[in-house]
Amino acid sequence: MQQTAATERSSNSLILLGPSEPSLLENLMPGISIWQKTAAVLAGILLVSLLAQARFYLPGNPVPITLQGLGVLMIGGVLGWRLGLVTAVGYHLAGMAGLPVFANGNEGWNYVIHGVTGGYLLGFVVSAGVVGYLSQRGWNRGRGLWPMLIGSLLIYLPALIWLSVFDFPWPAEGELFTAAMYPFIPGDVVKLMAAAAATGALWRIVDRRR
Repeated sequence: MQQTAATERSSNSLILLGPSEPSLLENLMPGISIWQKTAAVLAGILLVSLLAQARFYLPGNPVPITLQGLGVLMIGGVLGWRLGLVTAVGYHLAGMAGLPVFANGNEGWNYVIHGVTGGYLLGFVVSAGVVGYLSQRGWNRGRGLWPMLIGSLLIYLPALIWLSVFDFPWPAEGELFTAAMYPFIPGDVVKLMAAAAATGALWRIVDRRR
């Protein structure tokens, strides 16, 4: 009895600390080649870029509400942490190189480094990596909602630090959370639920093949 309990505790601890399992992409496409992985990364960059153009602004808020977050969660959940990070970083580099991949067709070094959205963009990289990491360590299928929730919250962390450290005219004094975080939560809840549902459906396809 005690040995069984110890085995269960050890098994639970391995969810985060154990060997990484193949990503959802690798499960969907066993034996995937480096060229196919490269194509998947490029497709992920294109996906996030297109979703960035679906945006609207709240009155007085310079940060748009977009579908970028959905794309970021999906690239982490589908591609895994390595390719997810490569995709998120590639998205940044594409925009900084002058391609109009950011919301409203924005691009360039100044938009990323000197704009109020820079912290959110940095959060995309953190989010994609963490979602991919957790997804490859057992937080998938029925647990798929949790990495999406954590990934969504991690987008806010660099954003709030960014806005606190740099001297931007927005948000006003004492309105960091009420202006830069709270208005985005309802939409982000919908996006993380959609990402969890989509990746869960793809995992069911993998399981049916076995």
